[in-house]
Amino acid sequence: MVKLVGILNITPDSFSDGGKYFSLKNALNKTRKLLEDGADIIDIGAESTRPNAQILSDDEEWQRLENILPQIITLVKDFNQKNNKKIQTSIDSYHFSTIKKSFQLGIDIINDVSGLIDENIIEFIAKNNIKTVLMHNLAIHANPNILINQYLDINHEIIKWTQQKIKYLEKFSVKKTQLIFDPGIGFSKNAKQSIQILKNISNYKILKLPIYVGHSMKSFLDSIDILGDRTSKTLKISEFLIKNKVDYLRIHDVFSHQKLIKNIKN
Repeated sequence: MVKLVGILNITPDSFSDGGKYFSLKNALNKTRKLLEDGADIIDIGAESTRPNAQILSDDEEWQRLENILPQIITLVKDFNQKNNKKIQTSIDSYHFSTIKKSFQLGIDIINDVSGLIDENIIEFIAKNNIKTVLMHNLAIHANPNILINQYLDINHEIIKWTQQKIKYLEKFSVKKTQLIFDPGIGFSKNAKQSIQILKNISNYKILKLPIYVGHSMKSFLDSIDILGDRTSKTLKISEFLIKNKVDYLRIHDVFSHQKLIKNIKN
């Protein structure tokens, strides 16, 4: 069954909820809600990667995290112990120092939107056997000027890139069993390309990796010709992805997705 990755943005400028959970109190309240709503993983990020977002140094990113992240990890562990759960935490970062410190605090999963371009990170996840999200990307921050050639077969290009990347990672002793594949909706893709990826999501099973999709509330949804706002379109796409056996959905609204899963089962 699909696992729900609840998004926790400790940022002032994320596209959907920027500033809402920037304080310790609000971040912990959001974490509690994600836990109670039934998240399987809580993905914590301190830097927005939307177009034109503020680019942070590793020190600036850690300043946002250092007082909040330990308490989030403790809160999740306490919740697991009291409720006999195995909810995990994930760090959404491409900075090696942040990833290293987060792992030392007890983070479970690395979510590196850069597509693992830093050899220090690669060597670190190999040495420590850390579960890692491998996302297809050509530019760390979403940039409408850096796209895969629109005349190429988008799905073929991403599969080829991922197969080559897996071989490269294996040279550093990263095991394929550590990897979770994310096609990177909205990163280096225009709206039409993102939609093509989603329509053909089953094609990515050829990679023999768990499939992870982050489509929630993104701007490409405005190009989909179905009635409703981004919230309802997110759920509609999630329903399609669940029925196509996607392994992970990275979403903002865990509660509504749990209701969706129950409806699909029934």
